[in-house]
Amino acid sequence: ETATGVRQRLEEIALRTRVSNTLHCLGLEEWLERFDAAGIPIVILKGVALTALVYGRASLRRMQDVDILVRRADFQRAEELLRAAGFLRYRDLSGALGPTLRTQSHWIKTTPASALDLHWHLVDSGYYAYRVPIEWFWEHTIKVPFWGREIRVFTPEAQLLHLAAHLELHHAGDGWLSLYDIAALVHKFGDKLDWELVLDAAIRFEWNGSLYRTLQHAHDAFGVSIPSPVRERLARLPTSWHERLARVLATPAAHPAAFVFDGWWQPGVRGKVRYWWRSLFPAAEFMQTHGTIRTRRELIWQYLLRLGRGLWRIPRALWAAVLRSGVFRSIEGNINSV
Repeated sequence: ETATGVRQRLEEIALRTRVSNTLHCLGLEEWLERFDAAGIPIVILKGVALTALVYGRASLRRMQDVDILVRRADFQRAEELLRAAGFLRYRDLSGALGPTLRTQSHWIKTTPASALDLHWHLVDSGYYAYRVPIEWFWEHTIKVPFWGREIRVFTPEAQLLHLAAHLELHHAGDGWLSLYDIAALVHKFGDKLDWELVLDAAIRFEWNGSLYRTLQHAHDAFGVSIPSPVRERLARLPTSWHERLARVLATPAAHPAAFVFDGWWQPGVRGKVRYWWRSLFPAAEFMQTHGTIRTRRELIWQYLLRLGRGLWRIPRALWAAVLRSGVFRSIEGNINSV
């Protein structure tokens, strides 16, 4: 293919990206106004935030949807605002309806077509939802110009931690776009980053293994420069079994077992039982998203089928998760050190 042909294709991709992102940004304008009027503080995450903070132009980074962080106390009120604006909740990303972990929900609107992910925490994990103080991220935000107004996003340090944890603990390290986001962020702010703050927070949150892997991969794939003391310190730090387990549970093979561990970190015995029950037997509205259910008998039959699939898949996924996470190696190491 000629250089002219390549340039033409790149220009076409840039144009499609700019048009798609413009539609997302127009939708974002509406959401920002509604949240401002309701007095709900928000932080813009991922694609839009990176476009404003790192890339600078809407044609350089395609966005699939818009991600917004609200405080947990405002989460239900924010959902009600979206519903009033004509959005529909596609389904809970945790796979269950009701008072479960549910750190995020996905909303869609058909006219005009738009999508939004609403979050009250950054990682959809029972352990990290209680382990990581989300208020730390709220404290590490800045305002940046975007489309003639200011939006609140994470600081480069908090951005790096979020992107690394999202890539490793939500996608099990699989995602070239996310990896490039990290490389671009470090390339732009590397000499200004407060690496001590990043390392201390990563250790405190038990995300140091995720940070090390993403930085190493960004260096290998894109040649991004990482300070030697940072890489050496991260390489020496042990990865907790919680972090290894969370990464394994993000893989497709082990993901069906994730709700078992998420439920374990719910507060109190009742909270644990309620979470597991709702995950195994979600509300009828959720069951309807997987097929037409006309009668109560059909609903009961679908519940029985769901339970049967769970009894087959969950133990296998659970065993795979425990083996791959290295939990047994950690226990053996602790015993040998006594």
